[in-house]
Amino acid sequence: MSLPARDDVAPEYRFDLTRIFERPADWDAAAEALRERLGRLESRASEPLDSPEDLRTLLESVEECHRRKQRLGLYALLAANVNTESEAASERRRRFRDLESEFSPAIAAVRRRLRDTGDDRLDALVAESGDYRRYAESLREQAARVRSPDAEEAVAAHAEVRSAPTRIIEAVRNEDFDPPTVERPDGTTVELRYGNFRDELTHADRDYRRRVYEAYRREMDRFEHALSRAFAEKLGAAHTEAEMRGHDSIRDRDFRGTYPESGLEPTLPGEVHDAMLGAVRANLDPYHRAQEDRRERLGVETLRPWDLSGSVADASDPEIPYEEAKERILGALEPLGDDYVARTRSFFEERRIDVYPTQDKRTDIPAYCPSSAEDGAFVLANYRDDVWSMSVVCHELGHALNVSYHREGPTRYATCPSSVCEVPSLLHEILLAEHCIAEGGALADHARDRLVEFLGGNFYNAAMSSAFVHELATAAEDGDHLSAERIRESYADLLAEFRPVVAYDDRAGRNWLGWGTREPYCSFQYVLGATGALVVRDRLRDGSLSPADYREFLRNTGREGVLAQFERLGIDPTSPDPYERAAEAFGGYLDEL
Repeated sequence: MSLPARDDVAPEYRFDLTRIFERPADWDAAAEALRERLGRLESRASEPLDSPEDLRTLLESVEECHRRKQRLGLYALLAANVNTESEAASERRRRFRDLESEFSPAIAAVRRRLRDTGDDRLDALVAESGDYRRYAESLREQAARVRSPDAEEAVAAHAEVRSAPTRIIEAVRNEDFDPPTVERPDGTTVELRYGNFRDELTHADRDYRRRVYEAYRREMDRFEHALSRAFAEKLGAAHTEAEMRGHDSIRDRDFRGTYPESGLEPTLPGEVHDAMLGAVRANLDPYHRAQEDRRERLGVETLRPWDLSGSVADASDPEIPYEEAKERILGALEPLGDDYVARTRSFFEERRIDVYPTQDKRTDIPAYCPSSAEDGAFVLANYRDDVWSMSVVCHELGHALNVSYHREGPTRYATCPSSVCEVPSLLHEILLAEHCIAEGGALADHARDRLVEFLGGNFYNAAMSSAFVHELATAAEDGDHLSAERIRESYADLLAEFRPVVAYDDRAGRNWLGWGTREPYCSFQYVLGATGALVVRDRLRDGSLSPADYREFLRNTGREGVLAQFERLGIDPTSPDPYERAAEAFGGYLDEL
């Protein structure tokens, strides 16, 4: 597909990155300023904490360094992703990685100072730290996992080496992968790559979908042993780091993530993951029924893996220009209140969305939403004038509005735990689908299809992925050898459990190949997000949760513990109840549709 040059797209549909830095040279100056601050921070961390003022000054310096780092990382990422061929942008990202390697030891020095301060003395200082108390308590907890200065410098210096398995997976699927060419029904040809494989599987012609699936998977199968080894090494490196830091497990390490990083490290108990997987696996009937419904609507005797992405809507896919999509999204968000809709409209107007695919822009993902506390959120999208693209943009706007509310407070709390962050984005998609269904016609038909797709994917399919990683991570921690055969067997067993209606034949255990570039435990957050979004939607409907209460939840995603945040929504994620309720809601949508 021929893409327009970036300058051929109207400015209102492109990022205005001058909101972050007026000129690239300003980024350079800010990077040097942060480097100097990091040096001063390390010096300050070497001094004893004699008073509450000393502690507050130290914490203010940590917060300020995180604020500056967020801005630098945001600009470097966005500038590189809208111009992937820019040598200057690539060099800027490299320089940012170098800066990150200096950042970690400086923050470690602060944690070390907290660790080395006597417990009674630190208790007294923390108790008097006022609005920094939660921040101080979080850094103090992290201090128990800090190591000697030499060890911390070595860990930071070897960050690039530890990320090698991820780069191997990326190299296989983007560079070593020899893209097969397949002829479309209209006579044109397409080269199948990681970035367009899913799109081609949505084609209406079933035989074409089969040829796409088989050609792509056949080429990916060639790398099974390399990809299996890379993923096993990734888990091994994660296990080593978890042990070195004193985490109970890889899961314990991964359950502490936030974005954007502000220094906070919220804790999600492992019992949440256990309850989640147990409850979802005990309530698979609606997911199985959705597969049967798909098979019947497609009119096929046997459901195959190439049948899972194609539309089952009776009507042809309606064209939805971007300006029309904006108004539909704004209308869909009205249940969240006037203030919420006004903020969303402002986001559209401020050139915070890079809308269309262009030459040299990153196009291997539909959209994503990075942010900083000072600059707010930005959405890089690849809009295609269809229901799916509209839904994806609406999803990312859920993240953006979360940022809009939580950044009303100080940088140290302007963040969101990964375990919570998908609630607002998936709620957006639910509201949009319901809004379009209410309108009727072809749009409603495709919105129904999309609703079942993203809820099934985020609740059930993400649970399957999380179970897959948990099984392999636990095996790696036990010292088991993760051969390609072992990984293949694990994935095939899970497909038989979660998707018994789909006939994968002998390729079942290799269907995961190409996955694994993110942190091992990355899928759990989507299950929690779908669970939370479905509960919030029910409570907004019955009036037990007001729009104002929901907006207050968004403001507090960085200011409270994870369980307290779910409690605001009326959810106890350590019990099976919310997951059972979500499965029931998914089944209810199937009944309605």
